[in-house]
Amino acid sequence: MVLLFGIILLIAACAKAECKTSADCAPRTCFISKCQDKKCAYNLQKNCCGNKLQESIENGKPGNQCTCPDDYGKCEGKAKIKIGSREQEAAYVHYYCNVDNQCILGAEKKDVLPQNFLDTINVGFFKASSIVKYNKPFDINKDSFEIRITLDDISKDLVLPVRLTKAKLQYSGEFARAELLVAEKELDSTLNGIGDEALISLPLTLGYKPQEMEEQGSVRYSIDYSYVKQVFGGRTSNGTSIYNNETVRGTFTSGGKQAFFFKSG
Repeated sequence: MVLLFGIILLIAACAKAECKTSADCAPRTCFISKCQDKKCAYNLQKNCCGNKLQESIENGKPGNQCTCPDDYGKCEGKAKIKIGSREQEAAYVHYYCNVDNQCILGAEKKDVLPQNFLDTINVGFFKASSIVKYNKPFDINKDSFEIRITLDDISKDLVLPVRLTKAKLQYSGEFARAELLVAEKELDSTLNGIGDEALISLPLTLGYKPQEMEEQGSVRYSIDYSYVKQVFGGRTSNGTSIYNNETVRGTFTSGGKQAFFFKSG
């Protein structure tokens, strides 16, 4: 027994120390290592990304999914929307980190595609081309519909300029029972000759709020215009034609175009 006890003491004395200095201790994320009694001790470090604690400050930055995904979870995944009684993933809107390191719902620039549609305005006394451009998907907080109208031809009886006086945008969505007026803008644009252009920027100004983070529908825009035309009023005694000026007002309304609306944030 004495011999056995001596052997145990000898083994304990010869056991290799775990460390001599703190530098000998293996590093661990968010732990401060220290060599105590030849053993490595680890103390949890606060405000450190990776310590599995959701703290207001992580590595010197405000803590959230973008600054510390290890503790808060990753900022990723599609938004959920309801279609009737069922829930499904949105086609475009997802979680991502913006330039301010905030986890937001929206569509990144790389996922946005510009849409361009050509319409022809032909009202008899003049012809014009209208190109509407907007994003797919369309952020109702930031984006605008851009409409470029070019005067292509005029009748000999039209007195220039052609004036554009108002623009409207109407939307029919998945959850709307009727077509809604979502944008309206007074205009003071003139087309003074063939080839002249007017550029109209039309954001959603009437406070439309989608029921879901993302929704699909149809939009159509309208442009109010006016011009002066010459109307034959008779002849003078010597046979010269008499013309009277008459103001004409009208509205061009485009056909419906598919749109995907979403609200970022």
